[in-house]
Amino acid sequence: MQKIKDFLKKNWVLLLIIVVAAGLRLYKLDVLPPGLYPDEAANGQDVIRMLEEGDHQVIYGTNGPREALFIYMQGFFVWLGKTFDIAALKFTALSLRLAPAIIGTLTVWAVYLFGKELSNKKEVGLLAAAAMAVSSWHIQFSRNGFRAIMLPLILCFVFYFFIRAYREGKLKDYLWFGAFLGLGFYTYLSIRMLPLVFMAFILWTWLFDKKFLKENYKKVLWALGAFGVVMIPMLIHFVHVPADIFGRASTSIFNPELNNGSAIKTLLLNIKKELLMFNFAGDENFRHNLGGSPMLELATGIFMWVGAAISVIKIKKVEHFLLLALFGAMSVPMVITAEGIPHALRLVGTLPVIFVWIGLGINFVLEKIKSPKFRYLAAALIVLVAGFFGAKKYFVDFPSHAEAREAYTEDMVYMAENLNNLSAVDMNYLITGEFGLKTVYFLTHEKNPPITQLETYEIENEFRPTSQSFRVYVTPSWLPEARKSLIHLKYQLDFTPVKSRVDGRTLYYVGKN
Repeated sequence: MQKIKDFLKKNWVLLLIIVVAAGLRLYKLDVLPPGLYPDEAANGQDVIRMLEEGDHQVIYGTNGPREALFIYMQGFFVWLGKTFDIAALKFTALSLRLAPAIIGTLTVWAVYLFGKELSNKKEVGLLAAAAMAVSSWHIQFSRNGFRAIMLPLILCFVFYFFIRAYREGKLKDYLWFGAFLGLGFYTYLSIRMLPLVFMAFILWTWLFDKKFLKENYKKVLWALGAFGVVMIPMLIHFVHVPADIFGRASTSIFNPELNNGSAIKTLLLNIKKELLMFNFAGDENFRHNLGGSPMLELATGIFMWVGAAISVIKIKKVEHFLLLALFGAMSVPMVITAEGIPHALRLVGTLPVIFVWIGLGINFVLEKIKSPKFRYLAAALIVLVAGFFGAKKYFVDFPSHAEAREAYTEDMVYMAENLNNLSAVDMNYLITGEFGLKTVYFLTHEKNPPITQLETYEIENEFRPTSQSFRVYVTPSWLPEARKSLIHLKYQLDFTPVKSRVDGRTLYYVGKN
């Protein structure tokens, strides 16, 4: 009991930060974000195959190549729902979002470890963790069913153990570093930029620490061995599916259809947008941000640049060199693409660096305050102000925008509810885009209503009901053309609009014979 008391007394601030982080990532998770985007639902379809067909993959191809580790974590909660008949977890948006919420909370703890180890100051770790805990950027990705949320967590551990290995030379730290580095390749495509960091590190050692590799090459080989062992399943997959090695290239700045005639100009423009997105003009995609607002809260975001300046000044120190190298490498996935820039999802690998820089920046300023009491009060005030605006941005401002609900295909979620709750018919014809059906198929999997999807141009050739028991679902923009084709086939249906319960917008029309 005394050990527990001592632990709580020593770590109560960190525990409080983690509790706050968990609350902000779990609160109203069943209804916010408002809907289920097809990219999230595609993971759910992979989970279904995993649980019901025994289809276990390293990379799933349902929605383009997607590393599977995150999908297995999501699958655990769907399995719980099926096994113990928990309605809230059986093929629901919540079942796909509990894993990222937990991962996001763990990342707050991990960035504390990373910041503390890097700076040798507990205060920096606590400030970095607190800033991440209340960040609307990290909150949003912790509540989305996107595998990218795993990357910051893994990166924190990769560099936590790398810095320990460099400083202390212990073999166990090298092994942990290699294992986490290998595990990272099962998370998100951006991890493949990490070789750039270690190539830069080798150059740094040649300039500032020539003895390092000579004295530690055996331990480095052990780390590479641990990395190789963890990578075995992935390497086997690449042998069978070599196309997955390269991932996506269609949105590259080198694509002449997207770069406006100059890859270099597009690259420079992307770098400019990246530098502005943190404090001025952020991602406009409502799945990633409150459209166009700065990615960082004003109360903490300004300190990012203080921390970055400290790293530039202290670049000869390995810790600060690694921060700069990691930020640069994790920026590559965004700056070399020519679509949807600025793009907060592709930049998610920079988050550990950003929040450690924030911790360094705040701590640098607070150290100028002589009174410990006023330092603590100032730190608390900064975090509380950032937390107020971060929570307001995500929980109040974000869901009030129709664009947020549209971004998460609110119409497909309502359509799935309709299919689950209305009386059964022999066939449901969904005259809507095929992409959104991933959401419908996952959310209706348990009841499994019969569904046929049609494009408007397919109606006259493909619409052939085998009985008089059917329904037709049509997206609003397609209704006039769909009605015209159905009338031509002698089907005069009365279409009823289904409206959003939030703002009354018509989401789709349903017609019954």
